[in-house]
Amino acid sequence: MDHKVYWLLTKFLVPLGLTTFVTDIAEQVLNRGLSSAENATEMLATFGIAYSLTKFAAGPFEEFKNVSLVLVHNKKEAKIGLLTLFLVWIIVLIFGLLTAYTDFGYFITHTLYSLDERVGEAIRKAILMLSFFPLFQGLIYYIAGYILQMKYTALVGTASVTDVAVQIATIFGLLQTDLVNTNPVLVPIIAVYTGATTRLSILFIGFLILRRWRQNHTTELATTQESNLSVLRVLKFWWPIAVVRGVQRISRTIINLFVARDLNGSDEAIQAVAVLSIVYPIGRLPFGWINDLKTLQPSFLKKNESTVVKRKHIKNFDICCLLLGFAVSSSLFWIPGIVVNFYTSSLGVSEEVAQMCVIPLKIFSVFPLLVGWRSHNTSWLLLMKKTTAIFPSAIMRLVILIVVLNVFPKLGIHGAPLGIAALLSGFAVEALSVQIAAFVVEYKMKRSRPPVNKENGTIQSSNEQETTTFINGDTTDGQKVLEENEEDSVEMKSLTN
Repeated sequence: MDHKVYWLLTKFLVPLGLTTFVTDIAEQVLNRGLSSAENATEMLATFGIAYSLTKFAAGPFEEFKNVSLVLVHNKKEAKIGLLTLFLVWIIVLIFGLLTAYTDFGYFITHTLYSLDERVGEAIRKAILMLSFFPLFQGLIYYIAGYILQMKYTALVGTASVTDVAVQIATIFGLLQTDLVNTNPVLVPIIAVYTGATTRLSILFIGFLILRRWRQNHTTELATTQESNLSVLRVLKFWWPIAVVRGVQRISRTIINLFVARDLNGSDEAIQAVAVLSIVYPIGRLPFGWINDLKTLQPSFLKKNESTVVKRKHIKNFDICCLLLGFAVSSSLFWIPGIVVNFYTSSLGVSEEVAQMCVIPLKIFSVFPLLVGWRSHNTSWLLLMKKTTAIFPSAIMRLVILIVVLNVFPKLGIHGAPLGIAALLSGFAVEALSVQIAAFVVEYKMKRSRPPVNKENGTIQSSNEQETTTFINGDTTDGQKVLEENEEDSVEMKSLTN
């Protein structure tokens, strides 16, 4: 029965959605650790810029979840994935050191953000202290991807909830010390590392237990197969989606930059950046979990795996999820008084700052529709390992973002509303680009089908038709192309209808 299929998808998605939800809550907890400090607005802006830059660097590492979900099937392949992760992190660490100790960091804080020397120095120190955070993120998501293969998403959700609980306990514990007055930026930074360490430990221990259980009760298919995975193949699969994630993360940094420069680095600029810092995570709450729809098709529709889940089920489920997100965001952000009361009572910000959050959050109410549309198409492209096709969407998003940030101020739009309006434009163009990519991949897969003899229905054999090269460089024999495309053609009808 279909209702059992949808219940299976719900059980799989809810822990992942909880992971995203508590992550956004955690960012508000981090902000709470600074709202009690002297010069709270300045401290919020300092940590907001440093944390956004660090999350930009950590964003691509989260895509190692898809590496382990799609490419890794045995111990040898797992080691190759880990090696790739560490090699990429070394590059990020070098940039963190350059930001802290060279003129490169001064250029970012003083020239780009137009901030004074005191705030800029605090930001550079915070970036250095957070330089190990991308490695933690990469390891967390890499292990989580392999757990998703085994469909134990409850473990992923449990680790995330515990992460936030530890962060909350750390924040409120440190608020009782003198650190909140002497060096308040250390409060959220320490909380970030304690939470990440706890989360990583839970996932790793859980992974070891699950792997041992599977070895005792099942036989993994990949353990008897020859592995052809290499660092180069991992990078080939990872870099397009890493660039997309990097652009998604740097969008927030670019917005902060343009908003601050538009207001000439004045007190209004610091206030606008502080507003954006507390608006982003709350705005994401109703739709952030919808991003996890990307994991459904790679998890349930893999070749050689028997499942009752079909593409039509996932399509219907995705539509329900994006409509639910839209309904929740519209209710929370358009009913008067909810936003202001939340910020003043829960986060302790002034009513003036809370009022400045109202319009940006109303704009955020449209985002669930775009995110759901994008996630559905991205999920299919990940299943087909066509990650290169996703790459142009990042370029389009970046271009539109910069255009809007330059044009809208001439129309009288400034501050936080300018930033969120630009973000919405970027999301819309990105979702459209991913949809076009799905159409293009379908068209190329149909063209790659070998010709069939109309008299007897057999595939015509020739040296040119024996192998077919896909977008991502993988090759396969003609018979397999025919079989896979017959199935994909039917599946894509449900995607595009």
